[in-house]
Amino acid sequence: MTIVVPVYDDLPGLERCVEALLETVDFSVDRVLLANDVGPNVDTIERRLLELVADHPGFEYTRNERNLGFVGNCNRAVLELDRTGNDVLLLNSDTVPLPGFLDEMTAVLAEDDSIGVVCARSDNATIASFPYARRNPRANLAPRRTRELHGRVKYLLPRFSLAPVAMGFCFLIRRETIDRFGLFDEVFSPGYGEENDFCLRINEHGYTAALANHALVLHTGSTSFSGDRGPTLRLEHERILLERYPFYGGAIALFLSRYRDAVDVFADAFLPDDDAVRVALHLPAEVDGAVVTRVRSVLAAAPEHMVITLIVARSQLRAARQAFPGALIAVGGRPRQIFDVAVALGALTTFGQLSMLNANAPRWVLVDPIPQDVRWSQAVTHHRANAIDRILRRFENETLPWQDGKSLVEAIETAARTEIDPTALRARWHAVTDIAEATGLLVHRAQVSMRRLAALTFGARNPRIVARIRSITGRG
Repeated sequence: MTIVVPVYDDLPGLERCVEALLETVDFSVDRVLLANDVGPNVDTIERRLLELVADHPGFEYTRNERNLGFVGNCNRAVLELDRTGNDVLLLNSDTVPLPGFLDEMTAVLAEDDSIGVVCARSDNATIASFPYARRNPRANLAPRRTRELHGRVKYLLPRFSLAPVAMGFCFLIRRETIDRFGLFDEVFSPGYGEENDFCLRINEHGYTAALANHALVLHTGSTSFSGDRGPTLRLEHERILLERYPFYGGAIALFLSRYRDAVDVFADAFLPDDDAVRVALHLPAEVDGAVVTRVRSVLAAAPEHMVITLIVARSQLRAARQAFPGALIAVGGRPRQIFDVAVALGALTTFGQLSMLNANAPRWVLVDPIPQDVRWSQAVTHHRANAIDRILRRFENETLPWQDGKSLVEAIETAARTEIDPTALRARWHAVTDIAEATGLLVHRAQVSMRRLAALTFGARNPRIVARIRSITGRG
């Protein structure tokens, strides 16, 4: 294995990275190439690097004649300087790899010849972040928290997950793919988006990317491009990606909705970082006076340690704010926040509602679920609702008729103390997502996500591409 560390600036981060490599790499089989790209403090960094590695036989140091940018530096190091024929790991200089990371990543690469790229999990790596969704979005995700949580649940996760792209902070590439397809497209110079383009390019030839779930590499991020330069480059290069791969936004949405393991989805609930019980209270499709009274009763009965968020449809948002002033309210969907318990207040009658409940929390409390109707005329009309009811009855943690807010709060407390069973969680996750996918719900969600990504990226500035994406999604 050849580990290429592109070097530009950020000496403290670089020192931490090199020290971690000295502790974690087996230099009898692997080597490290430090590629200095002539940043603003090039001489200082060079002196310190040479001090750190001294005459260590596992390290090689090189300095470019001029600054090439991240993309150019990686291409030169991999395509020109490394003649070993090894697989290559591109490792950002602002990372701290933890013990065992390289063994896990190489094991994943060896699992299947169709895996062309592997990346580790991290505290800061977009879709490879661990945890991806948070119980407490207001709390800072410290590296220590990620390490503790990863150590707690990593062996509950599959060894790897297939993904549309791998993240470039820790990017292990099969040498065969480099020989066939080269490396990064210079159009993405100096950086951002180049690794996504590489993954999608080789995917069209049968190779896929994978996340090594048992490997952890901490990552500071955003140290190379200061000010507005980073967001500007990201925006420009997102445009190129969407022009080349119109399905890109939909692929990311589909991965997040369908292809992650349920333990990964709810990882932050396996080891709570506070004493709060965080509750998603799903309001029914029709919010009448009786529902308002019930919600107010629950909010009044909730103890201080119970944090309740009302989950409503977008059309209900204004009315909910008026009816429940001061309450936490969120529009239903697949948020970056998860909860300890999700409560369905009233009947769930659509797969969309069921999918939202499934995405919110590992534990369910159901209040007044759908009553069984023996009349065939009603059964024909409500056959989907009956299917949802069967899933709810199979996977709920507690079902109860409405009495008052206090009794529901007690049921929530009981459910929150129930240990999460990974096997049952996976069974429930797949039962819901399989049905949702069969009815087209996830495909529709991916299309919506792609249109939103297009709108975010392009606005009204490029109607030709927006029209192209609309034509692909089949929706206006």
